[in-house]
Amino acid sequence: MAIQIIAWMASGLYFSLIPITEIRGEHLTRPLPGPDKGQLAELVHPGQVQGLLDQHFADDWTLLSLELVNLNGSARWRIEAESGGRRHTRLISGSGAGIEPRLSGEQAETRAREWLRDPFEPASVEWIEDLSQSPEIRGRDLPVWKVAFNQPTPVNLYIDPWTGDLLARRTRQWRIFDFLWMLHIMDFDTRDDFNHPLLQIAAALGLVIALSGVIFWMMTTRLFRRRNRRPGPVAG
Repeated sequence: MAIQIIAWMASGLYFSLIPITEIRGEHLTRPLPGPDKGQLAELVHPGQVQGLLDQHFADDWTLLSLELVNLNGSARWRIEAESGGRRHTRLISGSGAGIEPRLSGEQAETRAREWLRDPFEPASVEWIEDLSQSPEIRGRDLPVWKVAFNQPTPVNLYIDPWTGDLLARRTRQWRIFDFLWMLHIMDFDTRDDFNHPLLQIAAALGLVIALSGVIFWMMTTRLFRRRNRRPGPVAG
């Protein structure tokens, strides 16, 4: 329990010292511009893209969201749909010509550089199909593109292979945070569950230790006061 209490205090100190935006690497990337009004005239009505989605998902899909985005100076419909029990994102050209194909490695690299405030050449580009290739992207649907940069600071950007969306940033500070979070919630597997029995028992024991310390302090303080109140020997 002493080790776990130290872990709680150390992790809590780190969480309070480092801003969460810096841990997430939000200061390294920028929002991409949205479509301008001049592009709206080229758009087809969103209802006309239904046939494309029927063909793409074999008529087995449910629309979750529809958004207008800007990609390389052209408007696109960004579709989020559920099919086969999974969420999917796709881009449809503003003219309704068809669904944009999956990004190549070169296109993912270009897209990642566009997200950075200070774009540099990436150190590597990797296609991630299995969580064992990059455990830090857990909780996301695979596959994804991983684009690693060493400048201006080491960061991995994870890019959606269909839309070019920035799914996650992983910095050195995030990895430290992730390790300390694992210790904090005592979930050494998925690092996401903080309702498991081990943490509940440890928290209860920690509370008992803290309360017993308070009780012991009160008892020793009272005993010390009693000793100080005892009268000294009478002078003869």
